[in-house]
Amino acid sequence: MRQPAITIEIPSAVELVNVVRMTVMNAVESSGALSGSRLDDLRLATSEAVTNAIQANLERDPSMPVKIRCVIDDGLVKLEVTDFGYGMPLPRDLPPLTDPARLRNEGGFGVPLMKALSHDRFEFETSSDGTTVRIWMEQ
Repeated sequence: MRQPAITIEIPSAVELVNVVRMTVMNAVESSGALSGSRLDDLRLATSEAVTNAIQANLERDPSMPVKIRCVIDDGLVKLEVTDFGYGMPLPRDLPPLTDPARLRNEGGFGVPLMKALSHDRFEFETSSDGTTVRIWMEQ
């Protein structure tokens, strides 16, 4: 059964990552859509996506919000996080995770990590006007 969407808009402040994560996790857990390790995967993916969005906004314009939308529908969770940063490099433009040079760069692991955690479907749109990350997860 489709639940109402959760829509949150937060200021670009890292202290609010936990608030978003708890809100999304409580809604998903109470719906029974995900549990166990899948809920843990969503928890980590939510933290990564929101943290990256906040950092992107802080680099460009700290007054811009981060927008989060979570839809729960018959055991399927769709999480969408949007920032208004400068955009991000495409994964094909970064050295592979297995390249030792990649370990010298802090950051750049969020997208591959979220993609690995989602298992189901993951996409992002990026431009000079910001980035939207979408993650679909099923039990």
